Amino acid sequence: MSDNSDNIYQYWPLQAPNLTALILFAIAWVMHTVLAIYYRQIWFGTCMFIANGLEVGGYIARYMSSSNPYKNGNYVAQSVLLIFAPAFFMAGIYYLLGEVSVIWGIRYARFKPWAYTKIFVTLDVLSIIIQGIGGGAASAASNNGSSPQAGTDIMIGGLGFQVAATLLFMLLCLDYYLRIRNRRRLAGQSLSSFAPGWELNIESAQQDSIPGDAPAKFVPIRDAKKTKVFLFAVAAAMLLVFVRSVYRVVELSTGWSGYLMTEEGYFLVLDALMVALASWIMWIFHPGMYLGRINIGAEQMAALLTEESNGDGETAEKKKRFIIF
Repeated sequence: MSDNSDNIYQYWPLQAPNLTALILFAIAWVMHTVLAIYYRQIWFGTCMFIANGLEVGGYIARYMSSSNPYKNGNYVAQSVLLIFAPAFFMAGIYYLLGEVSVIWGIRYARFKPWAYTKIFVTLDVLSIIIQGIGGGAASAASNNGSSPQAGTDIMIGGLGFQVAATLLFMLLCLDYYLRIRNRRRLAGQSLSSFAPGWELNIESAQQDSIPGDAPAKFVPIRDAKKTKVFLFAVAAAMLLVFVRSVYRVVELSTGWSGYLMTEEGYFLVLDALMVALASWIMWIFHPGMYLGRINIGAEQMAALLTEESNGDGETAEKKKRFIIF
């Protein structure tokens, strides 16, 4: 740890670990981009492209700081980029729950497919804005020789808000799974597989299809054993990002001169490693490998619009709104 008060990190960033993180995120950046194009996963791929790009930029700044930790520009760059990046990781995962709800049945979800993305991305944006306001206030106070505590408290509030939103999303995922599991139990079906799904063949699914529920063409996807692996991978990635967010709240709560803030080892394990693992998990177990090269939302809309009106006289336009909103 440096004794020079001009070292804003309050430690000398290690070169090898930060270079390793840079390489890992650069590889993930390339892989996510290639897989997104190949599998036509536009929203998920865009979110992962931005997230990994921000991580690469952040670790370039940290790598440069390893030879000169006194440049304020590098410190600010890595701080901003590495704080914002996980929000884009979660935006991609928010979208995946919408796709999953289309495959296993919209009627079991609390919201319509796109609503998950809209609601939780909005919450993430609000969190980023709050953190930005707090960071600006803290920086201005420090430059004026005042206490940055008020701005720091606002930043902690923004990070806490992000953690709360992620926790709510995780609870909604659990709720969705439990609702499907309970429905299968009532139907007397086996629960031997983690991946929820109806043990139906294509013909029976076509005969028993319910407007607003999953089309028969998705039965092979939801009944495939490999889908179990994909769902576990998404859950693991989500948990890793959540751990990172909780660490960030605790780190900032200890203060700018606190033990967590001035010891790089905690950052490397609880931020760099957590997010890197999440990113690699999501390209190794890319959704396109399990969900296929289709626009699931568009496929579901097309299936609903070709169905006849139900007993309540629901129109095709209402069905269209059901999918989008």
